[in-house]
Amino acid sequence: MYLWTILIVLFLSLTCMTNAATPKDALVIGANTEIYITHDPAVSFEVLPNAMLKNIYAALVKIEIEDEKFVVVPDLAESWELAPDGKTWTFQLRKELVFANGDPLKADAVVYSFQRVLKLQKSPCWLYSDVIGLTEEGISALDDYTVKIITNGAPPNIVLTILGGNGIVNPKVVKEHEVDGDMGEAWLTDHTASAGPYVLKEWSRKISVVLVANENYWQGAPRIKTIIIQDIPEPTDQLLRLKKGDIDIAWNLTAEQANSLKGSPDISIVTTPGQSDEYVGMNAGWGPFKDVRVRQAVKYAIDYDAIIDKVMAGFAINNQQFLPVGYFGYVENNPYYQDIEKAKELMAEAGYADGFDVELVTNTTERRRTEAVVVQENLAKIGIRAEINIMQASQMYAKYREQGLQMIIAGWGVDYPDADALAHPFANYRVKQLAWRCTWYDDYAADLAEASGKEINEDRRFQMYQDLTNYWHIYGPFAMLYQPITYWGVRNEVKDYDKAAEGYAVHYDLTEVYK
Repeated sequence: MYLWTILIVLFLSLTCMTNAATPKDALVIGANTEIYITHDPAVSFEVLPNAMLKNIYAALVKIEIEDEKFVVVPDLAESWELAPDGKTWTFQLRKELVFANGDPLKADAVVYSFQRVLKLQKSPCWLYSDVIGLTEEGISALDDYTVKIITNGAPPNIVLTILGGNGIVNPKVVKEHEVDGDMGEAWLTDHTASAGPYVLKEWSRKISVVLVANENYWQGAPRIKTIIIQDIPEPTDQLLRLKKGDIDIAWNLTAEQANSLKGSPDISIVTTPGQSDEYVGMNAGWGPFKDVRVRQAVKYAIDYDAIIDKVMAGFAINNQQFLPVGYFGYVENNPYYQDIEKAKELMAEAGYADGFDVELVTNTTERRRTEAVVVQENLAKIGIRAEINIMQASQMYAKYREQGLQMIIAGWGVDYPDADALAHPFANYRVKQLAWRCTWYDDYAADLAEASGKEINEDRRFQMYQDLTNYWHIYGPFAMLYQPITYWGVRNEVKDYDKAAEGYAVHYDLTEVYK
């Protein structure tokens, strides 16, 4: 391993000194790797490492993009069926599957991998235990190629998208490296026991993460043979090295830097809708915000286009619902726009023609501070005098979780690609997430969110989410500012990165890439 580190550093140094393009069969990514904690698929819950784990571990099923929508397709399982009880799933594995080291991959590995997630009880566990109701006893191998999984009856899209998020580990290798009953967790921090297209060669903290092609991958070894994620914390350094050709992809460019590259003959900006929402939240249990007309007035006061154009430099989508683009149940629905006169009328009807004072809280990031200033200026036009209070994120969220804020600007990420993952936080106060933090105790919305998450008929379920979205737009305590756009600077020698990154981080498939 030490020798490999020296070789990688030498390779990167020579590339920088000679200003030469990176090798044709290698992909060099410049990124801030501080977020890396582990390569254990049963433990990792961070976005960048998880995206790479999708390229290291194979799963029962995987998520791809078709017609700009997420769809579930076969991976290790070539087929599956759901029993009439709506709970019991049977998966048929492909024959001749092997792990990267050549060991056979059979049903016992699938059973072990899911039971391991449940036993370790780390960050991803709740998706399996709480959302789809997996238990250790409910996962079994009927034979070498057949796996039975019993769920709580969650709709098929929820079950399949969550099952597709767990990489299958090699039980033999993991057990060989178990220490004090940790099920190999310590060893899997910087090793892999996988069957996906790549294998972790080495992780040198704050230097690089190196992946090499798995020649035993069931779909054939990928065209790019080596992936090097070089730790470059500063966006300015990433930009410089991208322009010189020292790296193929810059991960953390600022919006201004990305825009400066548009029209470059050597570099393209690749974009995809981000998997999060940015919003203004109002405490529906506090003073003027108890009145739905005031909440609507706020929604009509905000200049959404200005925030997207000026704060996000165009790297955002005007999406005013809680469902991101591409998700089940999504239909474009943006009823609000800046209409100051309408907002003033609503304020007057609610008895607040002269406005009121409110504390607007956000965190210390430059983007959020700028958003707060824009929102403050917008609200002033209808008489709402917002005093901005900048807090450390930890302090802000602690107070928010106690229902202690009057107004907040924040964001919400997505844990799994289904409407259920957003409907509950934003509309169901009973789960004690965002609706609860904003004291929006609306039983109709909560009931509909719960019922939609249990409905098996996909057509009925789709309509239920439409009904919930329309109701939420009118009565909810949120003004959705935008859905971010994720972007990268990519050298033009790199082909089909747009296909690889479409839907990041739900979908991220570097087997699509070549030079």
